[in-house]
Amino acid sequence: MYNLRRFILKHHFVILFILLEVISVLLLARSQNFHRNRMVNSTNDAVGKIYEWSSEVGNYFRLNSANKQLAEENAMLRKQLSIVYDTAAHIYDIDRGDTLYEYIPAQVVNNSTNQTNNYIIINKGAVDGIKRDMSVISSDGIVGVVTDVSRHYASIMSLLHSKSVVGVRIKESQELASLKWETNNYRYGMVEDIPTHIILKQGDTILTSSHSYIFPEDLMVGTVEEFYPTAIDALNKAKIRFATDFATLRHVYVIKDLYKPEIDSLKAKFKKDE
Repeated sequence: MYNLRRFILKHHFVILFILLEVISVLLLARSQNFHRNRMVNSTNDAVGKIYEWSSEVGNYFRLNSANKQLAEENAMLRKQLSIVYDTAAHIYDIDRGDTLYEYIPAQVVNNSTNQTNNYIIINKGAVDGIKRDMSVISSDGIVGVVTDVSRHYASIMSLLHSKSVVGVRIKESQELASLKWETNNYRYGMVEDIPTHIILKQGDTILTSSHSYIFPEDLMVGTVEEFYPTAIDALNKAKIRFATDFATLRHVYVIKDLYKPEIDSLKAKFKKDE
């Protein structure tokens, strides 16, 4: 108490000046609408800016949750788009639920692009319904095939692998070919076994074919970058640019083929008859 009294006596002129200034500002604000409005508006602007900053910070930290929610919504939309098309009635029967595929969204937790044999690890596993040989895609194009599964994780052999071979189709001509990775560059692959009468040009589209047995038909693979015609009676090649950018890959979809067990059983019968 003694120290407080000494402080007031020592600085009483400064304290008095501050009090008079505050009283003057309050009187001015009360007496003049213009000044009062300016003060209120300035206060609102300051508070609004604080809320804006707070919202931006919150949105930043909610990005992961938002991305996960969007991935799940996209998976549901892809499922609705994969319904059976009735060629007789020319309609899509969504309510009937005759979907060919289910899409399981997952996040990439590890990914390599500079090895001879590259793999991707995702945060979904057996408890999420992931199994071996399921195909994996991104929002831009195909990614690879599931090779190993644990309870909560799965590894994917990406297209950037020396043993990766995918059946593809040239959109413009409908001709079949095969895709391999022989460029040692994560942005490019090589389409082989192109018939000699087919001439490709830059920008032509390469899609998955129904003969791949892994990927659904007509998924985006990439576009032609360079065409390499070979000698007479030899099959041509083309360098393509992958639709998927493996270096920035963060979110993927694992595709569950609902009719794969039936196809596998038929293939097993074929092997027995051989």
